[in-house]
Amino acid sequence: MIDWVSAALPLAHQPLNGGMVMKIKPDESLDWSTRCAISVVGSHEASLQVKSIGGDGQGAATHLYLHGNPSKFLQGHNVFGSDDLLALVYDTYRTICDALKLTPQLQDLKAVREGRYSLSRLDINYSYALPTREDVLAWLRAAEFKSRTRHGRPASKGGTLYWGKNSRRWSIKAYCKGEEIEAPKHRLPINLRETKLPEWADDKLRIELVLRAKQLKEMGFIEAGMLSAAEIRKVYREYLERLEMNEQIALTTEQLLEFPQKLRSTYTLWQIGEDLRSTLPKTTYYRHRKEMLEYGIDIAIRQESKPRNNVVPLVRILEAEPAEIPSWAFKEKLIHASARC
Repeated sequence: MIDWVSAALPLAHQPLNGGMVMKIKPDESLDWSTRCAISVVGSHEASLQVKSIGGDGQGAATHLYLHGNPSKFLQGHNVFGSDDLLALVYDTYRTICDALKLTPQLQDLKAVREGRYSLSRLDINYSYALPTREDVLAWLRAAEFKSRTRHGRPASKGGTLYWGKNSRRWSIKAYCKGEEIEAPKHRLPINLRETKLPEWADDKLRIELVLRAKQLKEMGFIEAGMLSAAEIRKVYREYLERLEMNEQIALTTEQLLEFPQKLRSTYTLWQIGEDLRSTLPKTTYYRHRKEMLEYGIDIAIRQESKPRNNVVPLVRILEAEPAEIPSWAFKEKLIHASARC
Protein backbone atom coordinates (compact mmCIF):
# COMPACT_ATOMS: atom_id res chain seq x y z
CA MET A 1 0.00 0.00 0.00
CA ILE A 2 0.99 3.64 -0.44
CA ASP A 3 1.71 5.04 3.01
CA TRP A 4 3.24 8.45 2.31
CA VAL A 5 3.53 10.82 -0.65
CA SER A 6 5.39 14.07 -1.14
CA ALA A 7 4.49 15.58 -4.51
CA ALA A 8 4.16 18.86 -6.39
CA LEU A 9 0.70 18.83 -7.98
CA PRO A 10 -0.25 21.32 -10.73
CA LEU A 11 -2.78 23.86 -9.51
CA ALA A 12 -3.01 27.50 -10.53
CA HIS A 13 -4.22 29.34 -7.43
CA GLN A 14 -3.73 32.29 -5.16
CA PRO A 15 -1.06 31.31 -2.59
CA LEU A 16 -2.36 29.75 0.60
CA ASN A 17 -1.72 31.82 3.69
CA GLY A 18 0.09 29.52 6.07
CA GLY A 19 2.56 32.17 7.14
CA MET A 20 6.21 32.55 6.15
CA VAL A 21 9.61 31.57 7.46
CA MET A 22 12.35 34.09 6.65
CA LYS A 23 16.05 34.57 7.22
CA ILE A 24 17.28 38.11 7.67
CA LYS A 25 20.89 39.05 6.92
CA PRO A 26 22.98 41.01 9.44
CA ASP A 27 22.30 44.17 7.40
CA GLU A 28 18.56 43.46 7.92
CA SER A 29 17.92 42.62 4.27
CA LEU A 30 16.04 39.47 3.33
CA ASP A 31 18.24 36.42 2.71
CA TRP A 32 15.47 33.95 1.88
CA SER A 33 11.86 33.16 2.66
CA THR A 34 9.57 30.16 2.27
CA ARG A 35 5.87 29.60 2.71
CA CYS A 36 4.65 27.49 5.61
CA ALA A 37 2.39 24.50 5.11
CA ILE A 38 -1.17 24.36 6.36
CA SER A 39 -2.95 21.29 7.68
CA VAL A 40 -6.01 19.94 5.86
CA VAL A 41 -8.28 17.55 7.73
CA GLY A 42 -9.67 14.54 5.88
CA SER A 43 -11.49 11.38 6.94
CA HIS A 44 -11.84 10.65 10.68
CA GLU A 45 -9.78 13.76 11.57
CA ALA A 46 -6.68 12.47 9.73
CA SER A 47 -4.76 15.34 8.18
CA LEU A 48 -1.89 16.11 5.83
CA GLN A 49 0.21 19.16 4.99
CA VAL A 50 -0.06 21.30 1.87
CA LYS A 51 1.56 24.54 0.75
CA SER A 52 1.69 26.74 -2.33
CA ILE A 53 4.84 26.61 -4.46
CA GLY A 54 5.97 28.09 -7.75
CA GLY A 55 4.89 31.37 -9.28
CA ASP A 56 3.51 32.62 -12.59
CA GLY A 57 5.10 36.05 -12.28
CA GLN A 58 1.77 37.66 -11.50
CA GLY A 59 1.39 36.64 -7.87
CA ALA A 60 -0.30 33.25 -8.38
CA ALA A 61 1.17 29.89 -7.34
CA THR A 62 1.53 27.17 -9.96
CA HIS A 63 1.63 24.04 -7.80
CA LEU A 64 0.29 22.62 -4.56
CA TYR A 65 2.87 20.69 -2.57
CA LEU A 66 1.33 17.72 -0.77
CA HIS A 67 3.14 15.98 2.09
CA GLY A 68 1.44 13.23 4.05
CA ASN A 69 -0.34 9.89 4.12
CA PRO A 70 -3.10 9.74 1.47
CA SER A 71 -4.38 6.37 2.72
CA LYS A 72 -4.91 7.65 6.25
CA PHE A 73 -6.28 10.96 4.91
CA LEU A 74 -8.97 9.18 2.87
CA GLN A 75 -9.66 6.13 5.07
CA GLY A 76 -8.92 7.40 8.56
CA HIS A 77 -6.36 4.60 9.07
CA ASN A 78 -3.42 2.89 7.37
CA VAL A 79 -3.85 -0.64 8.69
CA PHE A 80 -4.11 -1.63 5.03
CA GLY A 81 -4.80 0.28 1.87
CA SER A 82 -4.43 0.73 -1.86
CA ASP A 83 -1.23 0.60 -3.90
CA ASP A 84 -2.84 2.58 -6.73
CA LEU A 85 -0.77 5.74 -6.38
CA LEU A 86 -2.57 7.76 -9.05
CA ALA A 87 -6.07 7.04 -7.71
CA LEU A 88 -5.07 7.84 -4.13
CA VAL A 89 -3.38 11.12 -5.00
CA TYR A 90 -6.16 12.17 -7.36
CA ASP A 91 -8.88 11.64 -4.74
CA THR A 92 -6.71 13.37 -2.13
CA TYR A 93 -6.18 16.30 -4.53
CA ARG A 94 -9.92 16.68 -5.15
CA THR A 95 -10.68 16.47 -1.42
CA ILE A 96 -8.07 19.13 -0.62
CA CYS A 97 -9.35 21.44 -3.33
CA ASP A 98 -12.89 21.12 -2.00
CA ALA A 99 -11.77 21.74 1.58
CA LEU A 100 -9.76 24.84 0.64
CA LYS A 101 -12.33 26.06 -1.91
CA LEU A 102 -9.82 25.90 -4.73
CA THR A 103 -10.97 25.34 -8.31
CA PRO A 104 -8.46 23.39 -10.42
CA GLN A 105 -8.43 23.90 -14.17
CA LEU A 106 -9.39 20.94 -16.38
CA GLN A 107 -5.79 20.57 -17.52
CA ASP A 108 -4.65 20.41 -13.88
CA LEU A 109 -7.20 17.70 -13.06
CA LYS A 110 -6.16 15.72 -16.12
CA ALA A 111 -2.46 16.04 -15.27
CA VAL A 112 -2.99 14.76 -11.73
CA ARG A 113 -5.25 11.94 -12.89
CA GLU A 114 -2.58 10.80 -15.38
CA GLY A 115 0.29 11.19 -12.91
CA ARG A 116 2.05 14.04 -14.70
CA TYR A 117 3.71 15.40 -11.57
CA SER A 118 6.96 14.84 -9.70
CA LEU A 119 7.49 12.95 -6.46
CA SER A 120 10.05 13.78 -3.79
CA ARG A 121 9.13 10.92 -1.46
CA LEU A 122 7.15 7.71 -1.70
CA ASP A 123 6.57 5.21 1.11
CA ILE A 124 5.37 1.70 0.21
CA ASN A 125 4.51 -0.93 2.79
CA TYR A 126 2.88 -4.30 3.19
CA SER A 127 2.00 -6.46 6.19
CA TYR A 128 2.96 -10.08 6.85
CA ALA A 129 0.83 -12.38 8.97
CA LEU A 130 2.60 -14.31 11.73
CA PRO A 131 0.96 -16.75 14.16
CA THR A 132 0.91 -14.28 17.10
CA ARG A 133 2.07 -10.83 18.10
CA GLU A 134 4.83 -12.45 20.14
CA ASP A 135 6.13 -14.02 16.93
CA VAL A 136 6.23 -10.56 15.35
CA LEU A 137 8.23 -9.20 18.28
CA ALA A 138 10.55 -12.22 18.18
CA TRP A 139 11.16 -11.61 14.45
CA LEU A 140 12.07 -8.00 15.16
CA ARG A 141 14.45 -9.01 17.96
CA ALA A 142 16.14 -11.54 15.69
CA ALA A 143 16.34 -9.16 12.71
CA GLU A 144 17.97 -6.51 14.90
CA PHE A 145 21.06 -8.69 15.25
CA LYS A 146 20.84 -11.02 12.27
CA SER A 147 20.10 -8.75 9.33
CA ARG A 148 21.76 -6.05 7.29
CA THR A 149 21.55 -4.08 4.04
CA ARG A 150 24.23 -2.07 2.26
CA HIS A 151 23.48 0.52 4.96
CA GLY A 152 24.73 -1.96 7.56
CA ARG A 153 22.96 -3.33 10.63
CA PRO A 154 19.60 -1.83 11.59
CA ALA A 155 19.07 0.76 14.29
CA SER A 156 16.30 0.16 16.80
CA LYS A 157 14.11 2.87 18.28
CA GLY A 158 10.78 2.56 20.03
CA GLY A 159 10.16 -0.97 18.79
CA THR A 160 10.92 -0.09 15.15
CA LEU A 161 13.94 -1.32 13.18
CA TYR A 162 15.51 1.06 10.66
CA TRP A 163 17.89 0.08 7.87
CA GLY A 164 19.42 3.29 6.50
CA LYS A 165 17.33 5.52 8.73
CA ASN A 166 19.20 8.72 7.83
CA SER A 167 19.82 7.89 4.19
CA ARG A 168 18.91 10.61 1.69
CA ARG A 169 18.06 7.93 -0.88
CA TRP A 170 16.18 4.95 0.53
CA SER A 171 15.53 3.14 3.77
CA ILE A 172 13.51 0.25 5.15
CA LYS A 173 11.78 -0.03 8.49
CA ALA A 174 9.90 -2.82 10.24
CA TYR A 175 7.59 -2.82 13.22
CA CYS A 176 4.63 -4.54 14.83
CA LYS A 177 1.46 -3.00 13.41
CA GLY A 178 -0.61 -4.22 16.36
CA GLU A 179 1.65 -2.33 18.77
CA GLU A 180 1.80 0.78 16.61
CA ILE A 181 -1.96 1.41 16.55
CA GLU A 182 -2.00 1.21 20.35
CA ALA A 183 0.57 4.01 20.68
CA PRO A 184 -0.92 7.47 21.42
CA LYS A 185 0.53 9.05 18.28
CA HIS A 186 -0.85 6.38 15.94
CA ARG A 187 -3.98 5.27 17.80
CA LEU A 188 -7.02 4.56 15.66
CA PRO A 189 -9.88 7.09 15.77
CA ILE A 190 -12.45 6.17 18.41
CA ASN A 191 -15.07 5.10 15.89
CA LEU A 192 -12.61 2.69 14.24
CA ARG A 193 -11.43 1.00 17.43
CA GLU A 194 -14.62 -1.05 17.61
CA THR A 195 -14.15 -2.44 14.10
CA LYS A 196 -12.16 -5.54 13.15
CA LEU A 197 -9.09 -3.40 12.39
CA PRO A 198 -7.29 -3.90 15.75
CA GLU A 199 -7.79 -7.67 15.65
CA TRP A 200 -6.50 -7.87 12.06
CA ALA A 201 -3.42 -5.76 12.87
CA ASP A 202 -2.52 -7.65 16.04
CA ASP A 203 -0.28 -10.33 14.47
CA LYS A 204 1.04 -8.33 11.52
CA LEU A 205 4.66 -7.53 10.80
CA ARG A 206 4.77 -4.27 8.81
CA ILE A 207 7.76 -3.67 6.53
CA GLU A 208 8.00 -0.26 4.90
CA LEU A 209 10.17 1.05 2.06
CA VAL A 210 10.94 4.78 1.90
CA LEU A 211 12.12 6.14 -1.47
CA ARG A 212 13.38 9.73 -1.55
CA ALA A 213 13.82 12.15 -4.45
CA LYS A 214 17.39 11.19 -5.39
CA GLN A 215 16.58 7.50 -5.49
CA LEU A 216 13.35 7.99 -7.43
CA LYS A 217 15.22 10.06 -10.00
CA GLU A 218 18.05 7.53 -10.25
CA MET A 219 15.49 4.77 -10.84
CA GLY A 220 14.02 6.78 -13.71
CA PHE A 221 10.70 7.55 -12.07
CA ILE A 222 10.53 11.16 -13.23
CA GLU A 223 6.76 11.32 -12.96
CA ALA A 224 4.22 9.51 -10.78
CA GLY A 225 2.48 8.12 -13.87
CA MET A 226 5.42 5.76 -14.38
CA LEU A 227 4.52 3.93 -11.17
CA SER A 228 1.56 1.64 -11.76
CA ALA A 229 0.31 -0.55 -8.91
CA ALA A 230 2.14 -3.52 -10.45
CA GLU A 231 5.37 -1.50 -10.73
CA ILE A 232 5.06 -0.38 -7.12
CA ARG A 233 4.77 -3.99 -5.94
CA LYS A 234 7.76 -4.92 -8.11
CA VAL A 235 9.92 -2.11 -6.73
CA TYR A 236 8.97 -3.02 -3.16
CA ARG A 237 9.96 -6.66 -3.69
CA GLU A 238 13.29 -5.67 -5.25
CA TYR A 239 14.26 -3.59 -2.24
CA LEU A 240 12.98 -6.15 0.25
CA GLU A 241 15.41 -8.62 -1.32
CA ARG A 242 18.24 -6.32 -0.27
CA LEU A 243 17.65 -7.37 3.33
CA GLU A 244 20.22 -10.01 4.19
CA MET A 245 19.14 -12.38 6.94
CA ASN A 246 21.46 -14.70 8.87
CA GLU A 247 20.55 -17.53 11.20
CA GLN A 248 21.51 -17.76 14.84
CA ILE A 249 25.06 -19.05 15.13
CA ALA A 250 25.78 -22.02 17.39
CA LEU A 251 29.18 -21.79 19.06
CA THR A 252 31.86 -24.35 18.35
CA THR A 253 33.58 -26.04 21.29
CA GLU A 254 36.63 -23.84 20.78
CA GLN A 255 34.52 -20.67 20.86
CA LEU A 256 32.63 -21.91 23.89
CA LEU A 257 35.89 -22.32 25.77
CA GLU A 258 36.57 -18.63 25.15
CA PHE A 259 33.39 -17.77 27.01
CA PRO A 260 33.85 -16.48 30.55
CA GLN A 261 32.90 -19.24 32.97
CA LYS A 262 29.90 -17.23 34.20
CA LEU A 263 28.38 -17.26 30.69
CA ARG A 264 28.80 -20.94 29.85
CA SER A 265 25.91 -22.19 31.94
CA THR A 266 23.71 -19.40 30.62
CA TYR A 267 24.58 -20.42 27.06
CA THR A 268 23.86 -24.07 27.81
CA LEU A 269 20.46 -23.24 29.27
CA TRP A 270 19.66 -21.03 26.28
CA GLN A 271 20.73 -23.75 23.84
CA ILE A 272 18.32 -26.31 25.28
CA GLY A 273 15.39 -23.90 25.08
CA GLU A 274 15.13 -22.35 28.54
CA ASP A 275 13.27 -19.06 28.74
CA LEU A 276 16.07 -17.06 30.36
CA ARG A 277 13.86 -14.00 30.91
CA SER A 278 12.05 -15.96 33.62
CA THR A 279 14.99 -18.13 34.71
CA LEU A 280 17.65 -15.51 35.44
CA PRO A 281 17.45 -12.48 37.73
CA LYS A 282 16.62 -9.41 35.65
CA THR A 283 19.98 -7.69 36.11
CA THR A 284 21.86 -10.92 35.33
CA TYR A 285 19.76 -11.54 32.23
CA TYR A 286 20.48 -8.13 30.70
CA ARG A 287 24.15 -8.22 31.67
CA HIS A 288 24.65 -11.69 30.15
CA ARG A 289 22.67 -10.75 27.03
CA LYS A 290 24.88 -7.74 26.42
CA GLU A 291 28.07 -9.76 26.85
CA MET A 292 26.88 -12.66 24.69
CA LEU A 293 25.88 -10.38 21.82
CA GLU A 294 29.60 -9.86 21.28
CA TYR A 295 29.77 -13.56 20.32
CA GLY A 296 26.80 -13.29 17.94
CA ILE A 297 24.36 -14.89 20.38
CA ASP A 298 21.12 -13.21 21.40
CA ILE A 299 19.54 -14.99 24.35
CA ALA A 300 16.40 -12.87 23.87
CA ILE A 301 15.59 -15.17 20.94
CA ARG A 302 14.48 -18.30 22.67
CA GLN A 303 15.67 -21.64 21.30
CA GLU A 304 12.97 -24.20 20.59
CA SER A 305 12.91 -27.96 20.22
CA LYS A 306 11.40 -27.51 16.76
CA PRO A 307 14.00 -27.62 13.93
CA ARG A 308 15.92 -24.31 13.72
CA ASN A 309 12.94 -22.33 14.94
CA ASN A 310 15.37 -20.03 16.69
CA VAL A 311 15.70 -18.03 13.50
CA VAL A 312 12.03 -17.02 13.76
CA PRO A 313 12.10 -17.86 10.09
CA LEU A 314 13.53 -14.49 9.06
CA VAL A 315 14.02 -15.22 5.37
CA ARG A 316 10.92 -17.36 4.96
CA ILE A 317 8.70 -14.50 6.10
CA LEU A 318 10.30 -12.10 3.62
CA GLU A 319 9.74 -14.60 0.83
CA ALA A 320 6.05 -14.96 1.68
CA GLU A 321 3.25 -13.00 0.06
CA PRO A 322 1.96 -10.02 2.04
CA ALA A 323 -1.28 -10.52 3.97
CA GLU A 324 -4.38 -10.07 1.83
CA ILE A 325 -6.83 -7.29 2.52
CA PRO A 326 -9.85 -8.92 4.21
CA SER A 327 -13.14 -8.95 2.29
CA TRP A 328 -14.97 -7.30 5.21
CA ALA A 329 -12.87 -4.17 4.71
CA PHE A 330 -14.61 -3.58 1.39
CA LYS A 331 -18.06 -4.41 2.74
CA GLU A 332 -17.61 -2.04 5.68
CA LYS A 333 -16.04 0.65 3.47
CA LEU A 334 -12.83 0.74 5.49
CA ILE A 335 -10.58 0.95 2.45
CA HIS A 336 -10.16 3.11 -0.62
CA ALA A 337 -12.14 1.93 -3.63
CA SER A 338 -9.01 1.53 -5.77
CA ALA A 339 -7.59 -1.26 -3.58
CA ARG A 340 -7.51 -4.82 -4.87
CA CYS A 341 -9.17 -7.54 -2.82
